[in-house]
Amino acid sequence: MRRLRKLFSSVFVKLLLVCLLAWLLITVSVSILIISHRFMAGGPYNHLIIDYLNYIVADLDGQQERAAVIADRLHIGIMYLGPGKPWASGDLPIPANLHFFQPPDNTRLAYAFGHNVKYIRYQQPTGSYIFAVPDRDPDDWLQSHLHFLALVIIALIFAGTYFLIRRILAPISVLHEATQKVGKGDLNHEVQVPGNSELARLADSFNLMVRQVREMLVAKEQLLRDVSHELRSPLTRIKVLLEMVEPPARVEQIRCDIRELEELITSILETARHFHQLNRLTMEDVDLHALVAEVMERRGDGETNVILEPSDRTVLLKLDRPLMQRVVDNLLKNALIHGRPATGPVRVRVQHGNNCSELTITDSGPGISEHDLPHLMEPFYQADKSRSGENAGFGLGLSLCKTIVEAHGGELILTSQLGRGTEALVRLPCEIM
Repeated sequence: MRRLRKLFSSVFVKLLLVCLLAWLLITVSVSILIISHRFMAGGPYNHLIIDYLNYIVADLDGQQERAAVIADRLHIGIMYLGPGKPWASGDLPIPANLHFFQPPDNTRLAYAFGHNVKYIRYQQPTGSYIFAVPDRDPDDWLQSHLHFLALVIIALIFAGTYFLIRRILAPISVLHEATQKVGKGDLNHEVQVPGNSELARLADSFNLMVRQVREMLVAKEQLLRDVSHELRSPLTRIKVLLEMVEPPARVEQIRCDIRELEELITSILETARHFHQLNRLTMEDVDLHALVAEVMERRGDGETNVILEPSDRTVLLKLDRPLMQRVVDNLLKNALIHGRPATGPVRVRVQHGNNCSELTITDSGPGISEHDLPHLMEPFYQADKSRSGENAGFGLGLSLCKTIVEAHGGELILTSQLGRGTEALVRLPCEIM
């Protein structure tokens, strides 16, 4: 059902259905006009038909033998319905359930139509005669296969319409592929659509948009570098002057403030660098459980501080390894620092299902209030109760983690209870091996 709904939501399929509907309406309309003309065209000749039938009926004189001779000579069928025993002659059988149409200007004639046969009913006071007349020459191949030929022509027209619409809408597929490439960070990609159609102008607008975005990103990065340079220059001069001054009581505090400013500048630069990397993820098959163990080993977290629960299966994910290592490292650091005082170690668990893998990092610290919890992943936000002290950071880590996880098609969820600890859940699309 989902594939069918997606199929009928396609612009190409909609245009094709519109053409098909237009063809059906045209066919039905023309058929009705032809049938109407078929009935109306014989009106002026009804009196001639009656005169001719009068001669035939007079020649028959109710004799079946004479009817057989005439039927063989004219290659028609003749049936008589009246007093006495009905009879029929000729090679063309006459069905009993014919539906006759009577002209409005004549009550003695009526017409019915079958496959390649026209039936004429002629009413007389003594009874009625039904004549079966071939509608076309049976030896004429074109007339005998006219319906089949019409279907072939219609199929060819429909196939030509299909390929023509597909060619007209081909730039839409090109634009779709271009949006995917730009979404992955290829801002140098441009769409080439020849002509001056609406889709060609749309492609030009798309290329202009990509160039403007590229220029904005370059300007943003340049601004960030310039601001960082301007901030570092006075800090460097202050540090040099501090070394030349006798250290009074406030000098050490000034040094701490300077170190904090340097850490903030470094943190902003690293965060901007990682955000820039999100536009060009380098995906590879990664064992999530092994990646967590590798980060823990590099951090030097002992078994008393962090416990990684064993996994019974290997979980392979398409991940950017360095960025996902940054996520795990930040979440572990938050759990160890902001989960103090703790009643137990930080517990890390990797679980897998049919459609996703889940990385859960749980601490047993004081928890986070309901007021602060929804804002923790906003840049520079710090909760007063859970983020204080010299190792509190600047509120950029969780924001970066959230962006990295979402760039992988996953989600980062934080839950917490005061007095019982905080849990960080990373849910990622997975492939189980």
